[in-house]
Amino acid sequence: MSKKRIVFVDDEPNVLEGLRRMLRKQRHEWDMEFVASGDEALAKMAESPFDVVVTDMEMPSMDGAEFLEQVLERHPDVARIVLSGHADDASTIRALRVAHQYLSKPTDAETLKAAVSRACPMEQIVRNERIRASVATCNKLPSMPTLCAEVARLVESDTSDAKSVARVISRDMGMSAKLLQLVNSSFFGIARRVSTTEQAVALLGLIRIKALTLSERIFKEFTPPRRIGNFSMTQLWQHSLSVAEVAGLISKEEKQDGDRPDQAFTAGLLHDIGMLLLACQHSDEFERVLQTVRAERRPICEVEMELFNVTHAEIGAYLLGLWGLPKRLVEAVALHHNPGEIDYDGLCALTAVHVADAFVSEMEQPETDRAASLFGPTLDLTYLERIGMESRLQRWQEIATLTCGKTVEARK
Repeated sequence: MSKKRIVFVDDEPNVLEGLRRMLRKQRHEWDMEFVASGDEALAKMAESPFDVVVTDMEMPSMDGAEFLEQVLERHPDVARIVLSGHADDASTIRALRVAHQYLSKPTDAETLKAAVSRACPMEQIVRNERIRASVATCNKLPSMPTLCAEVARLVESDTSDAKSVARVISRDMGMSAKLLQLVNSSFFGIARRVSTTEQAVALLGLIRIKALTLSERIFKEFTPPRRIGNFSMTQLWQHSLSVAEVAGLISKEEKQDGDRPDQAFTAGLLHDIGMLLLACQHSDEFERVLQTVRAERRPICEVEMELFNVTHAEIGAYLLGLWGLPKRLVEAVALHHNPGEIDYDGLCALTAVHVADAFVSEMEQPETDRAASLFGPTLDLTYLERIGMESRLQRWQEIATLTCGKTVEARK
């Protein structure tokens, strides 16, 4: 495996020297450059490609946000990380529009290594440079218009509370993913990885959510580029919510403790987020995928691999990894069609999402057309046997049947 190429940018020589010493052990895995300005970094990047840039915010001539805007324009597939300690709220929010992750100074080697690792693991899988660039340039995801309007109404209301806002956001994959990116940013001073929307809203606080929503428009209503044949964006949103609900209930049924049921819910909500990105940014090619799936009765991941050399699962995981979301969420999104590739032999969010996705898709699709389902995978019975959970399938299917029946009634 080739070394990751990383450029560190800071106008303070002592900081650069400190980074060089701190990361000395990484020289066998990373090819590192340490430069004193954005202009110098851009010149280095023009000479040869880099995988990651890590930059300070407050620098003379060109500040960190302006530098990252230039990186975004010239090298869109590069992972962008801010490492800063003195920026004010306004400039930091500006940086978050173009940065994938934000780390606060002082930081330690393990935190920095973890941030780079979160940004890079899917890069070699997403070999399609055009798609990798479109993922890396994505700073907002489309949200369901009715839910986006509901959040706007709630945050403008003097009587709304954090729970009501979280309840609406947790029904939409785009808003949930963006909120988790923000709460997992070190800028907000939260020292642990956050996996659920309710945690995110509680930790950020309603006042900050209101400010971000109203002044920065962190949520984006869906405006379809055009109608895509054989595809309904509403169906995608509804499918994702159903999978989330079933996955969360499976986790609860198995008496998983702490926030693990909520983590399973969130992973279910986000599992097809790569499909949302394809539908919005590569609609012509995505339509060809859907036409082939329908005409040839083939699994969607197989057709995506032929056309894009990557699947929607890998695309979604790449985005969430860039955004610094917790490993278990990224893993569940990446492997929800192929859970047997995980090296963990216990029940986890991936298990719940894989099973929920298969059962929900089966119930959504007419019996005569199940071979052409756009969503669900075929149950991986070998994986379920390996982790000792095959005996639970009947109970999990009962949960899915009951939940989907209630969901359909609620949507009428």
